[in-house]
Amino acid sequence: MLGIALLLIVGIARFFSNASDDPDESAATVADQPTATVTVTPTPDAKPSTKDGKAGDSGDKGDAGEKKPTKPKSSKPPEPTGECSPSDIVVEPAVANGYAEDNVTIPLKLRTVKASACMWKLSSDALQVRISQKSGDLVWSTVVCPKAVPRKEIVVRRDTPTTLPLTWSGRRVVAGECTGHGPWVKPNFFVIVASALGGEPSTATFGLYKPGTALPRTEPDSPKN
Repeated sequence: MLGIALLLIVGIARFFSNASDDPDESAATVADQPTATVTVTPTPDAKPSTKDGKAGDSGDKGDAGEKKPTKPKSSKPPEPTGECSPSDIVVEPAVANGYAEDNVTIPLKLRTVKASACMWKLSSDALQVRISQKSGDLVWSTVVCPKAVPRKEIVVRRDTPTTLPLTWSGRRVVAGECTGHGPWVKPNFFVIVASALGGEPSTATFGLYKPGTALPRTEPDSPKN
């Protein structure tokens, strides 16, 4: 029993001996361990600075700064919306100098004054063309030769003239008849008057010259024979 008592006394003495160790030693051990370091990185501003231009702007806008080309407006002529009024049509002869003893082409420029576009029923009753000498003597007309005017419908516009070519045989009408076998007109100057029925007439002057001669650029007093 004495032996057991001695062992208990020795164990208790060792327990209190360990508990009485210097507490600073344990704290020093913990203090000597390295502390984790946290690095804080500043967050960039969400809005780019405008001092030196926009972000990503290299100074050259390139294609992004160029305006897209605009589509050209349609140049399609207007469509006719109804029948032309004869008094609204202007007929302008544009015949040039030519040669006698041959067919003569008479281009007529047709346009309207008010309507943007309309349909005109063309016939010898709707269109009249008269050719005479400067003295006033009748040489040829669509009243005497109505077949020279085709019968058809054509579009006449205000901003875009319509060209209608008529053909004169270059021969005189005889006794008010259009035989097509009358005498050739001699080289001379002629006056042409054209108009739509009910419209204002337009006048032009042209010359017919002897075949083989050079056509002058300006109108002389009279063609050379």
